[in-house]
Amino acid sequence: MRVTNGIKRLVHGVLPRAFVNLVWNLGSDARDVLLGRRKAGRPQPWRVWHNVGGGDFHATGRHFRDLFAEAVNFQPGFHVLDLGCGAGRLAFPLAESLDETGRYTGFDLSDRALGFARKHVTSRARIEFVRAQVESREYAASGQKASGYVFPAEDNSVDAALAISLFSHLLPEDAAHYLAETGRVLKPGGRVFLTGFLVEAEQKEGIGNPDHFLPMRPFADGVWAADPRHPERAIGFDRALFDQWVKAAGLVWAAPVVAGFWSRTGGAGDFQDAIVLEKPR
Repeated sequence: MRVTNGIKRLVHGVLPRAFVNLVWNLGSDARDVLLGRRKAGRPQPWRVWHNVGGGDFHATGRHFRDLFAEAVNFQPGFHVLDLGCGAGRLAFPLAESLDETGRYTGFDLSDRALGFARKHVTSRARIEFVRAQVESREYAASGQKASGYVFPAEDNSVDAALAISLFSHLLPEDAAHYLAETGRVLKPGGRVFLTGFLVEAEQKEGIGNPDHFLPMRPFADGVWAADPRHPERAIGFDRALFDQWVKAAGLVWAAPVVAGFWSRTGGAGDFQDAIVLEKPR
């Protein structure tokens, strides 16, 4: 693990970020082909074009759909808001789970990803994909700062929200704002299921351990990054700081954090921490 992480740090330290992303996505697409993940009749985006993350696109979507459904007490008639929906990894399985009274709204900053989702995701429910014109160095997107973006939903109109691998790419002011917007749009009693990197007090001393799956370094007060030069690649927040944002957003913790293996040298489960918050009634 130490050797592997050393190679990763060298690559990220020497090569341009855009080039690293391109090579990683090309390799992931090639691996999908070799493993038979690109099956006929099942639409699946090419990572080199859509940057959809690792693992089997549809299997990963179903996995997080199941975690989300359990966390928020999902009902087929829910209005679901998907923060950073990408090419529809969660939209595909959620479209199957919602009935004709349900509604799904997903937003993302990538026109290409949204185009794929609009073309392939179908459902009995009302499905809508919205372009969020916000800037991001990690995804080469331009627009307004994410800290000023208004979610495409009315106050108290959303039954449940989810954000898979979004907060791990948000700068601190953006993360705080997205939590506040989540608190605004959720109905009283509504929940949000999200993943990210939370740094507990007891983790701080060893967070830079080169044997960990994702060693991090200080970026700002209460904020950590895998690469401080490109913090949006992978960014984590002190639990105490995140708690402040949760409270300011009018949310409360609905369940204990399920720790991911990002800050360990081994183990099973999901890579990122799983977080469930609720808007009190």
